[in-house]
Amino acid sequence: TMAIRELKVCLLGDTGVGKSSIVCRFVQDHFDHNISPTIGASFLTKTVPSGHELHKFLIWDTAGQERVRGCGTQLC
Repeated sequence: TMAIRELKVCLLGDTGVGKSSIVCRFVQDHFDHNISPTIGASFLTKTVPSGHELHKFLIWDTAGQERVRGCGTQLC
C-alpha cells in the first residue's frame, strides 16, 4: 500500500483576488473567472499520487477577511 502524506494549505488574501478560482482549478481542473464569493471559509481536499506516496491536500479557502481566526490548524 502507498503511504499517505497530509498537507495542510490555507489560502489568505484580499477579497476578489482569485483564491477560490485557484482552488477550483487545482481540485476540479476547472477555472472559473466569475466564481461566487466565499462566505466564511470553504474546505476542499484533493489526493495526488507522487512516487510511492499519496499526497492528500487539505485546503482551507478563506473569505478574504482581514483577520482570520484559525483555519483548523495552527499554521494559519
